[in-house]
Amino acid sequence: MVIDPLFPTCPIRNILSRICVADTLCLIQTLGKKGRATYEELRYDLPDSPLSASLMVLKEDNIIVENNKLYSLSTIGKELYPLVSTLITWCEKNLFPSTTNNK
Repeated sequence: MVIDPLFPTCPIRNILSRICVADTLCLIQTLGKKGRATYEELRYDLPDSPLSASLMVLKEDNIIVENNKLYSLSTIGKELYPLVSTLITWCEKNLFPSTTNNK
């Protein structure tokens, strides 16, 4: 895990610096919904370049695991998933209200 040199003891800053990177939250959301997926299946939902970087970071931090070319959330990833899902829902509702009012 990367430690923020300005705030090395702040766990919130340190985890957000890892998961708030392009498409990383969406990757956690996608794996949470699907349960597991291959790289090709994930690439269908997410751009290829950020996907590779996000997979590497999340594997390093033990948020996802890879087994037989299938990616899934680890135990801590499964704990994180509902929080990410809630954050994404909140953002959609409050930052893009016109797109979510039609649902």
